[in-house]
Amino acid sequence: MIIGIDIGGTKISAALMNDNHIVEQRSAASPIHDDLSQLLPTIAHLLTGWTGQANGIAVGCTGLVSDAEVRFMSVGADKVLPLKSLLFEMFSLPVLILNDAWAAAWGEHCLGNHTPEDTLVYVTISTGISGGIIQNGRLLTSRHGFSAHLGHLTVTRNHDNNMLCVCDRWNCVEAVASGNAIGCRASELLSQNISCNEVFECLDSQPKLVVLIEDCAKAVAEMIANIKAVTGTELIVLGGSVGLNKIFRSKIELALAKLPEVYAVKLAMPALGRDADIIGAALFAIQNNFSKKSHD
Repeated sequence: MIIGIDIGGTKISAALMNDNHIVEQRSAASPIHDDLSQLLPTIAHLLTGWTGQANGIAVGCTGLVSDAEVRFMSVGADKVLPLKSLLFEMFSLPVLILNDAWAAAWGEHCLGNHTPEDTLVYVTISTGISGGIIQNGRLLTSRHGFSAHLGHLTVTRNHDNNMLCVCDRWNCVEAVASGNAIGCRASELLSQNISCNEVFECLDSQPKLVVLIEDCAKAVAEMIANIKAVTGTELIVLGGSVGLNKIFRSKIELALAKLPEVYAVKLAMPALGRDADIIGAALFAIQNNFSKKSHD
């Protein structure tokens, strides 16, 4: 048995797994934006009664994930946690930790039932935007964790509509078209607080928001064109709560259709759904017998 954990900005999910099959699953609100000190107690609560049955812990975590630490970019540059070693000390089990989108990409590559592809890119659009890249059958990783952070590709903006990203660069697609960005931009546009979910709910009555969503979809399409130019992928698996929104997906598909043919890709649904991060991390840990990125 193995324990899989998905640490996101909104929710933390944990699962007791038999190979890649989820036996039992629990979830809780994520504290990382409000009080990072509550992350480990939250995980400990979710794992109650499981650790004695498990041979290891596989984690998919938001942020810059390296073997030594996790940097939670969206909550400030000083929010750094040696998460892998802390989990090992707490549970005395081998720990493997990957970026959550890397893990989801690996899960989709292994079990996604897509047309067999040695190269695919998983893009998640949720609170932020991130990604995972499978290139020639291998998961692209990096020592310090800053690889496949596709939300930090820049996109074209009008000179009077530049947007500053949490990474301190201008016009990253995450600053333009993530869930947070959509909510912030819509709130400014309407002069009232409105969430990303509410934006999609009131499109019929707010023409300004239709223009906003089309602008965001165009930015995502430009990001995908850049990904195609770098990786040559013919398959983009688009996930995340915003990426799975039917209205937004249709707008992205329309924007992609306007690009030159050389940038054409297949836009696929994530076959593993919202559990792709947990399943992918567990698969990677099992296939590597915790020998990579696990506690020494």
